[in-house]
Amino acid sequence: MENIETSASPNGLFETNRPKLTGINPELLPNLMHNLPGMAYRCKNDSKWTMIFISEGSVDLTGYSAGELLQNSLLSYDEVVLEEDREYVRQTKNSAVAKRVQFQLEYRIKHKNGEIHWVWEKGNAVYDKHHNPVYLDGFITDVTTRRKAEEDLKRAAQDLEELNATKDRFFSLLAHDLQNPVYAIISLSEFVAENFSNFGRAEVEDALLQIHNASRGIYTLLENLLDWARLQSGQITIQKEFVSLVKTTNYVLDHYRKAAIQKGIALELVYENDMLVESDLRLLSSILRNLVSNAIKYSYPKSTVIVHLHRTESGVELCVEDRGLGISRRHLQKLFKIDNDLRQYGTANEAGSGLGLILVDNYARLLGIKVSVESRLNHGSKFRLLIPPRI
Repeated sequence: MENIETSASPNGLFETNRPKLTGINPELLPNLMHNLPGMAYRCKNDSKWTMIFISEGSVDLTGYSAGELLQNSLLSYDEVVLEEDREYVRQTKNSAVAKRVQFQLEYRIKHKNGEIHWVWEKGNAVYDKHHNPVYLDGFITDVTTRRKAEEDLKRAAQDLEELNATKDRFFSLLAHDLQNPVYAIISLSEFVAENFSNFGRAEVEDALLQIHNASRGIYTLLENLLDWARLQSGQITIQKEFVSLVKTTNYVLDHYRKAAIQKGIALELVYENDMLVESDLRLLSSILRNLVSNAIKYSYPKSTVIVHLHRTESGVELCVEDRGLGISRRHLQKLFKIDNDLRQYGTANEAGSGLGLILVDNYARLLGIKVSVESRLNHGSKFRLLIPPRI
């Protein structure tokens, strides 16, 4: 192949001048090429960027030897470039050549071993005496590590932003859930204290019952807050044991039966046989408590909250069904997210922040339980848990 000497023109481009390189130590160029942290090249300015010179760094960069890429012997460099990036690379180079300026760009290549690498390339065109771009000279180096570090930094910044938003949202939920029961306790206790001598037994019992319900709401919230704190700090550990779903569900229903009776709501468990699953009793009980509590909160008076248990091919399905307010389709998509803007009071004006459902989703994922929900406004909701026989 004919050697072509190039020299810089006044505008900083490279023009073809003489047919031979002169004044260069024959040992200098190989040493320089050997020490380059990447691949130097010269290619034709054609559709395949046909390589006519490649330094030995091509093996580390692409996995292909110079012999496999020269003259498109095994494949062209165009084929090494990731298909999704080829048009971008071509347009960038063509634009620089047309403007007679250097090109500089980053894109992805597919290494011989199948891995995707990010590379940085800088180069320029070599023009003949008629100012036609004949060759492209350039240098390509692997920047995968830097790109990964940048992406990790960007992801960390996004995570931090989301954490700050979550924190703000969390405090908003906390204030929202505490406001009503605390206000109820303060106002009712003050009212009773000021009018106690005028109250009959029934009125005192009614006031105390309302204070009790408000206090119970705060206690439930505090339980969820402690669980949330443990979840966020990674202190949740799974303690596996064989759990009776019938026994566990009955325990949860008994826990809420008094609250349900006060609202005129019946609680019912429907099953054929007891079912054992290997799971974490505390986390599974927390999931059930939140779902049953949620169902009671949004059920209409004189309705029934039903828990169904039945075995499927892939495990056990537990369904908590209520006849109540229901959830709109718009809110269903973000029902288990802390940025959900659903703020729906229960049928007895109970506050609802959605924190319990967030815990349900997080605990379910820890236990390998799939959660799904169906709901219609004013018709009620069905929360389904598909529990694997083993975690």
